[in-house]
Amino acid sequence: MSGWLMAAHAADDADAQWARQCPGMAAWAKAQEARVAAERKAHPSVKPSQPALRDELLQMGEADTQARNAAIAGGGKDPALFKAVYDVDGRNLPRIKQIDAELGFPTPAQVGSDGMHAAWLIVQHADRDPDFQMHVLEELRARPGHGGVDAQEYAALTDRVLLAQHKPQRYGTQFDPKGISDGELKPSPMEDAVHADQRRAAIGLPPLADYKCMLQVVYKVPAKP
Repeated sequence: MSGWLMAAHAADDADAQWARQCPGMAAWAKAQEARVAAERKAHPSVKPSQPALRDELLQMGEADTQARNAAIAGGGKDPALFKAVYDVDGRNLPRIKQIDAELGFPTPAQVGSDGMHAAWLIVQHADRDPDFQMHVLEELRARPGHGGVDAQEYAALTDRVLLAQHKPQRYGTQFDPKGISDGELKPSPMEDAVHADQRRAAIGLPPLADYKCMLQVVYKVPAKP
C-alpha cells in the first residue's frame, strides 16, 4: 500500500477485514498497487548514490510504522504503546532535521524511492515541530513534481501543515482522533467540504466515504447507524 496512507495497518488480517467491508477502498488500493507496479516497470530504480543513508531512513521508517501498528493493535488504549510512538518520533525528528539541513529533503537519486518515502513518513509524523514540516513542504513545492513524492503524500503533508497553523485542511486526509474513542469518526475541519471529493479525485485519492470506512475498521470504530 502506498506510503501516504494515514492509517498504519496492523496486520494482514486487518487488511483483509477492511477490504471485505470497504469494497470501494479495496478497489482503489488495488488500482494504486497496479499503478506503482507499472511505474516501477517503466522506470526501473537505479542504485542510490547514498545507500547507507537509504538504509538508515528505511530503519527509521520501519520503527515509525511498527510503533504505530502496535498502538493500533492494542486498541488505542495502552499508554505504554502511545509512549513508544512518541519516543520513536522523538528519536527520528532530530536526525531527519540534520539530514535535511545537510542535504535537503532526500531525493530518489540519493536514497531511492523507498528511502524518500520513508523520509516523508518521518516528516509527516514530526508534529512536535510544525515549522520543520512547513519547511519541508516548501522544499517539495519548489521542486519539479514535488520532489518525487506522490501527489497523495504531498496532499497529506499539506493538510498536516494547515491544521498545525489552525487552518482548515484541504484534502480531508486527517481525521479527528477523538472519534476513535467516541465512535464519531470524522475529518478534521476542512475548507469547502462540499467539493472535497472533487479535490481528492484530482490527485488520485479515494472518496472520503471509502477512506472513512477503512479507518473505522482499522481503528475498530463501530459505525453509527
